[in-house]
Amino acid sequence: MLLKGHFHCAPVPVIEFRGRLWRAMEDTTDPNRWGLPFRAFMMSAPVNADLLDAASWTCTNRLAGERQWLGGKFGGWLEGNVVVDPDQHVVDILRVEYPRGGGKAAIVQISDDGRTASFDPKTGFVDLPGGCTKFTIRFDPKSKHYWSLTNHIPPRHRGRHPAATRNTLALIRSPDMRRWEVRSIVAYHPDESKHGFQYADWQFDGDDIVAVSRTAHDDGLGGAHNYHDANYLTFHRLFDFRSEERKP
Repeated sequence: MLLKGHFHCAPVPVIEFRGRLWRAMEDTTDPNRWGLPFRAFMMSAPVNADLLDAASWTCTNRLAGERQWLGGKFGGWLEGNVVVDPDQHVVDILRVEYPRGGGKAAIVQISDDGRTASFDPKTGFVDLPGGCTKFTIRFDPKSKHYWSLTNHIPPRHRGRHPAATRNTLALIRSPDMRRWEVRSIVAYHPDESKHGFQYADWQFDGDDIVAVSRTAHDDGLGGAHNYHDANYLTFHRLFDFRSEERKP
């Protein structure tokens, strides 16, 4: 292992930017607990470096969240995405455990040399539809928007814990990662308890988006155990995803 400690991560993007490879990570101060003990940091290495040599990698400091954030309702951050912001700086945008509303994310700032991570709780939290569950963000140079597939929670399904409501998969976009809009509903089932379209990972494919979802759905054998314990991997193609006709 490159570093000492206990670590957490997810299948999130790796990007090449200014001659380096960048990847968001978390460690934990308590491997027996989920959420609040997770600390956010960024790893990077030169593109042409030997990635199996620990000396090739640079890491930021590790940022711990604080329970008193978000009115005392902050429950942790995790599964961060490395993204280049509109000002051409690397940021880490993370899923946030927050029990109210439609979802929030946290934007952690990363220094240009990849050594320092910083976060301002007064400005760093943003409303992101489905931000309470895992998401992947990528920038599309053609539309000049950031895009993601998330577990948006329509108003009719609010009331249940947001992180446990994954029966809707939505295409969302933003010009700056701070103002997000739902463009269309990709997959939906009215039942929340045993149906979920979650952990979607995806890529641009010309004018389309191709995606794979960890899906909990009916199967003729009793279905999934619950929304989380999926019984399918499903493939999805979103045709002409930039079209204004997709707007709900």
